[in-house]
Amino acid sequence: MLQIAVCEDEQADRDHLIGILKPLLDKYIETEEYRITNFTSGGALLQSDDSFHLVFMDIMMEGRNGIETGQELYSRNQSAKIIYITNFGQYCMDAVNTVHAFAFLEKPVSAAALEEQLQAFLRQHRKEEVRLEFRNVSYEENGVLSEKPVLLLSIDTILYFEYIKAKKKVKIVTENMVYEYPDAISGLEERMQPYGFETSCRGILVNLKNVAKTKGYEVVLKNGVTVSLSQKRVAQFKERLNEYIHSSGE
Repeated sequence: MLQIAVCEDEQADRDHLIGILKPLLDKYIETEEYRITNFTSGGALLQSDDSFHLVFMDIMMEGRNGIETGQELYSRNQSAKIIYITNFGQYCMDAVNTVHAFAFLEKPVSAAALEEQLQAFLRQHRKEEVRLEFRNVSYEENGVLSEKPVLLLSIDTILYFEYIKAKKKVKIVTENMVYEYPDAISGLEERMQPYGFETSCRGILVNLKNVAKTKGYEVVLKNGVTVSLSQKRVAQFKERLNEYIHSSGE
């Protein structure tokens, strides 16, 4: 999932930005998920546990200003791209030198300027992020069953896969959505192993990046969801999890 933060203490400016941002996101990333989280201060943003890919940040905010917030954010997450929004051009060089700002937008933000920077961000983001393609995907949203001929998902957003034998389909479980598509679990295991996925029990393939711990015959994911861990796979699963943690530095 593409995680986006908007940090702006003026509600009118915040609403204006989001009002033009959402249609652009729907236009350019219609095959994957995204989430926009609003913050009214730099302190509130820094208290969040989310890891954001893109941050829209007002420079002139009460309390901790945007540059100070960006410095702290960059020290925690150097992959986050910060687009500063300001009326004060003299702050731009400070931001470049201290937090490696991705871009700047002048208030009031225009749709054309935002679209240009969003496209630039997405081009870079897609080079950095591994995404997989799934075909003939069905899903339910707000009680309505929908289908997509092609769905692109970032590997990081996938919690686990589960084979549904009665339907001969694979269920893709993400933090916010559940998808189904026709496939066999055996081929999927081979496809996903290089990306840090491991079988926890027959028919369930877990993303090790999203595992918090194992507990008895369960795998506990970072969002609190649990999946089954078969007795005969406990040792192998724990070994693979430890190898993944060591190699990834998580």
